[in-house]
Amino acid sequence: MKKLNFIILLLMPLAQFSQSGVFLELTQEQKYCGGAKPSPEILKQYEKPLIYANKKLIIVSAKGKIDSVKTDSKGVLKLKLKPGLYKLYEPWRYHKATPDGTDIKNFDKECLQKVWAKVDILIDTQKKKQHIEVNIDPLFCMHEIPCVTNPQYPQ
Repeated sequence: MKKLNFIILLLMPLAQFSQSGVFLELTQEQKYCGGAKPSPEILKQYEKPLIYANKKLIIVSAKGKIDSVKTDSKGVLKLKLKPGLYKLYEPWRYHKATPDGTDIKNFDKECLQKVWAKVDILIDTQKKKQHIEVNIDPLFCMHEIPCVTNPQYPQ
């Protein structure tokens, strides 16, 4: 029994070394969506990306294992991952919903297929420790939402 405990104690650090630490800082660009031409002061407010705070992401491993993670109030994700390739998606993209959460009847489904296929973040954990800064796709203005087909949108 003592030999078994000794072996377990020796193997525990090896299990820790088999995982990579990934530190992600996420932001998201913002756009001016108003109708009138903005002043230089207003445009300056939109130059700085927003912190991607308290947002959920879906993480998919190369083996197809699916999980969800959530950024903290500073837009940070700290992950311990086994070596491999990981894809992170915004939930609407992974769950094949519309970018703004409205009815899919207002969208071109073939176009959405291409939008859904886009990976938001790709992580390769071959390196043991990584610090990655990521800028998620910009927020959509109502007149720029991709794949909209209905000119009367939103209904």
